[in-house]
Amino acid sequence: MSQPLSRDYGWLCVGAALVGIGAAYRWSAVEAMIAWSAPIDSLGRVTGLYQTLVAAAYAIGPFLVPLFALTLDSAGYVAIGLAVASWLPVLIGGTAEKVQFPTNDTPGGSASWHAFLPLAALGFIGGVFEVGLNVLAPIQAERLGAIATDSAIILTGVIAVASLVMQYPVGRLADRFGIGPMMQILCATLLLSLLAVPLGSGIDAMIWFAAVIWGGAGGAIYTLTMIHVGRSFRGQSLAVSIVIAAYTVGGAIAPALGGLGLGLSTQWGLAWALGPLLLLAWPLARLRPNLPHSGHGDPQ
Repeated sequence: MSQPLSRDYGWLCVGAALVGIGAAYRWSAVEAMIAWSAPIDSLGRVTGLYQTLVAAAYAIGPFLVPLFALTLDSAGYVAIGLAVASWLPVLIGGTAEKVQFPTNDTPGGSASWHAFLPLAALGFIGGVFEVGLNVLAPIQAERLGAIATDSAIILTGVIAVASLVMQYPVGRLADRFGIGPMMQILCATLLLSLLAVPLGSGIDAMIWFAAVIWGGAGGAIYTLTMIHVGRSFRGQSLAVSIVIAAYTVGGAIAPALGGLGLGLSTQWGLAWALGPLLLLAWPLARLRPNLPHSGHGDPQ
């Protein structure tokens, strides 16, 4: 709220910090509501639809300013209005009252910390591939001479669109075939695409084909992880927060990790740096957590 009320740099920083805290809380709360209230048999579709809408909002949001010729002040008020309006469906529909957010005193409210390590690893890997490849793919493509410098933004757009389009289909397939098989298919596809780019470096179309896979499969790892939370960790108060925290850390570390690989080898660097994470995700996707019975849902 500080942006439309003040132009002072200090207040703008305070406002930015509050927006960040609020966004992080809303992110965790809404993900938990979906994971713990959606029916188990349609959880993949519900989660996939939600992730699709989130991705679409991120894509559309920046265009609101030029489309409606918003000024700095009016853009601030629009942002406040949208933030308030985003909670209305939850409050009017009574969704928040139907979801039980357990505490350490309720059944299923706590579990040994090591039970969440596989979940944290999947969240971390999801952050690496959804955020990291968006940054690293254009760098590798330019170094390989597969695209011109002015095409880098287009490649990033292809990755973003593929991620947007694939969320719901992957969620629907997870409902039908299970999370483990879908996660393993995505990991295998991503690993093959990381290898295909250097092997097909003389084929310019290869990087575009890989970009579609990186966007679709890379973005869907996080979606499958949240479906996993709703099925196998339903009622566990730390599960959603751990995934989001690990995802954020993975997204922050990904550019440095991929950059280190590209520094060693332009052709094989990404495969060397990111491939082992996919090999790790393969068995993690099949693990079932040993948790106290929560009474909130069924395991995967």
